[in-house]
Amino acid sequence: MNFRLRRRTWAVFAAALLSIIVVGVALHGKRSGSKVEAATVAASAGRRDGHLALSQMGAATTAVKTARAARTALAADIQVVGSVSAAEDHFALVGPSVSGRIVRLHAGIGDPVRKGQILGEVESVEAGQARGEYIAAKAAFAAAESNAIRERELAARQISSNREREVAEANAVSQKAKMRAALAHLHALGFDAGEVRRLEEEGREGARIPLRAPINGTVIKRAVTLGQSVERSTDAFTIADISRLWVLLDIYEKDVARVHPGQQVSLWTDAAAGEVFSGRVAYVDPVIDQNTRTGHVRIEFENTQRKFRLNQLVTARIAGDAGHPGDPVLAVPRAALELVAGNTVVFVRNADGFEQRVVRPGISGGDLIEIRSGLREGELVAMEGAFLLKSELLR
Repeated sequence: MNFRLRRRTWAVFAAALLSIIVVGVALHGKRSGSKVEAATVAASAGRRDGHLALSQMGAATTAVKTARAARTALAADIQVVGSVSAAEDHFALVGPSVSGRIVRLHAGIGDPVRKGQILGEVESVEAGQARGEYIAAKAAFAAAESNAIRERELAARQISSNREREVAEANAVSQKAKMRAALAHLHALGFDAGEVRRLEEEGREGARIPLRAPINGTVIKRAVTLGQSVERSTDAFTIADISRLWVLLDIYEKDVARVHPGQQVSLWTDAAAGEVFSGRVAYVDPVIDQNTRTGHVRIEFENTQRKFRLNQLVTARIAGDAGHPGDPVLAVPRAALELVAGNTVVFVRNADGFEQRVVRPGISGGDLIEIRSGLREGELVAMEGAFLLKSELLR
């Protein structure tokens, strides 16, 4: 009995001791965690106070160049959202010139094609008739020409009359004209010179009309399938040269007077974040849309990097027209502005480094942008290297 009592007493004592140890460890961990958390907050606060001393900047110091905030008359840029369109001079619809049936397809959507390349073939009764007309006209001309030669020889030997010679020559001229008309019909249907020469030998092949690409580009649509019956109005293939595109803009009526052909345009899109592309104003519509009260403007640019797609939305900034400057405003270089935590900021030079300053930007003009609040005239702001300061601040 005493043994059981002593055993139970030791069990209670061990459990109590274990609880004290666990609580002690937990309290120690909490105190340590508090110290680490406090140190982290302190360090974070040191980065976020918006001030960077030269000693903190390290290697970034030599990369930072400053510019002075000054009042100047800006020729305001115009920034609007537009849509990408195919350039009409580099866009083509390809279809048969006669009714028929699709018997071969040589190109599909996405295929690059060259001018003159055969995209498909259409078997047509009309093509067969045109082939027969040409062969008959060619044979009739050959016979008429031979007869005219013979009549000239006979007339020269006074065996036949000049009247017979003249009739033979006139018939040869007439038959030659008919042959040329039949040949022109074949060319209009889509046969080239080499294919015309093979028409007399190919039988059924001569009734197949080739559908050729009229430009270099990419097949962006194919509206026919093998064996399909088509009419002469069918647009079988759509081809676009996507290396040259248009951006179509609608400019408010009050701003149209500040836009003219030749102005430089900066273009960018969310699909190519951080990249800016160059274009130029090619056309300004002289008519204002009565419904939207806007003027249509066309931008042309080289899409050699294939970053833009048809019907894509892009942002366009038309460089301000120097002939229409506004009133003087406080401005800094566009490169001085950075985005931090959703705010537009600049880094202002002070006695021992740079301080972050939230500003409110206004209109832009070329490489300059208006600052409506947050900055005083004459203050120096980081221009080249502002991104390095932002990185150092947020590190």
